Amino acid sequence: MITPARNPPRESQVRWPHRETLDFRSGPVAYWTAGDGPPVLLVHGWSTTHADLDAFVAPLLARGFGAVALDLPAHGESGGATATLSDCADAIRALGERVGPLAGAIGHSAGCPSTAMALERGLRARRVALIATPQRYERFVRWFAGEEGIEVDALIAAFGARGIDVTEFDLPATASRLDVAALVVHSADDRTCELRGARNVAAAWRGSEFLEVDGLGHSRILRDPGVVERVVEFVTAL
Repeated sequence: MITPARNPPRESQVRWPHRETLDFRSGPVAYWTAGDGPPVLLVHGWSTTHADLDAFVAPLLARGFGAVALDLPAHGESGGATATLSDCADAIRALGERVGPLAGAIGHSAGCPSTAMALERGLRARRVALIATPQRYERFVRWFAGEEGIEVDALIAAFGARGIDVTEFDLPATASRLDVAALVVHSADDRTCELRGARNVAAAWRGSEFLEVDGLGHSRILRDPGVVERVVEFVTAL
């Protein structure tokens, strides 16, 4: 992806006590923190904001952990007009260096491969949860082009002009090189990211756990009490 939709952001229902910014090459990255315990980073998906992961904040704080949420580059209150998974990964890693080491990270949709890429680049997190993850960057780009009415070959060429081969990034390949405990959660009726792809990610990630649910689609899964409880339980486990 290059230019995320700047839709009016859904206002966060969390009363975050602290809002700060991190200097980044495309502009300031906005992030929010709550709680004094070991921090867990919340990473949203494409064309959304940190507010999508509101449901995880209170349960994390109730367990004595801290919560950190960011708006990825070119999203929400963060600066920049364009972003790629690589840009997002670098912003995640930079924020992790500032607020970490992280007890865990929770990613959704495109936030999952961005988080995995950040881990490969040195992000320190003890446990991660990937919710509604895509498997291949190329397939996600093709889906995005269809949703936005963009000519897919032109979009792939735009990535190529920035030195990014979208066919190269395959999350299972990255997962196979990581040594972080992981939980992969996916709904069988997700029409954005295939269930089969999520299973492939979990199979490649050594020692990972896989949780399949149904009827929660691509976004409702973030607000399901059972999913929230299981994810928070996993990332806060000792």
